[in-house]
Amino acid sequence: MIIAETLFRDNNNGSHVISSLADVQLGTRTVTRRVSALSKNSNAQLDKDLDTCRWFSIQCDESVDSSKELLTLIPVKTTTWGVDIYNAVKTFFVKNKVPLKKLVSITTDGAPAMVGCRVGFVAYCKNDPDFPPLLHYHCIIHQQAICAKVTGFDHVMKPVVKIINSIRAKAKQHRTFKVLLEEPSVEYDEDLLLHTEIRWLSRGRILKRFLALLGEIKQFMHNREEDTSILDNIDWLLDLAFLTDVTEKLTEKLFKIT
Repeated sequence: MIIAETLFRDNNNGSHVISSLADVQLGTRTVTRRVSALSKNSNAQLDKDLDTCRWFSIQCDESVDSSKELLTLIPVKTTTWGVDIYNAVKTFFVKNKVPLKKLVSITTDGAPAMVGCRVGFVAYCKNDPDFPPLLHYHCIIHQQAICAKVTGFDHVMKPVVKIINSIRAKAKQHRTFKVLLEEPSVEYDEDLLLHTEIRWLSRGRILKRFLALLGEIKQFMHNREEDTSILDNIDWLLDLAFLTDVTEKLTEKLFKIT
């Protein structure tokens, strides 16, 4: 890409050529090799951090967030009772010589298998003499996800996700949109982000980027003769702006806590 930008920077079609090259997919072996190298490097860094840190906390969940430090994925093949989760986690800690004495807190969702006072995962950990006295927290992401279910803003999110998917679903359309963002008149040159259902607070970034690129999105849809009536609806735009502000504040709060 560095060579392409150097050769085609001053070319009339340079931006299109560079954009096309950026969309070329890597070979399967290259991707596999890079993923393997990244995995080994991440594991090595985490092992070093666990050895040198004074304390550490863990978060156990059925769904994972790739932006966090991921220690491991443990398959639970049969039942998922608290004792099953506890046995799987304890086995991993012992096998990998994780220093349990440094563990100070565990964060989970509110499922009975996790927080049951007698047979929940946390209860088993607290009753195990190999575990030190520890704190337990309810994951703030799950709290906000519960909040999301009662906010009643599906009329905002569904059109936003539909429009984003229509732009990013096909490589040619996505390249065309990115070329539009490279025009000198465009103040915000960041691309649209895909929505991640696993983590509700990802909506904050999605909506913020969508709002920043609203003018370019409308222009792109006009060029394709698509219906943009919802993007001209003042009431809908006010709800979009409101939900963007709310989710952005919640995301800021989360990052301050973590």
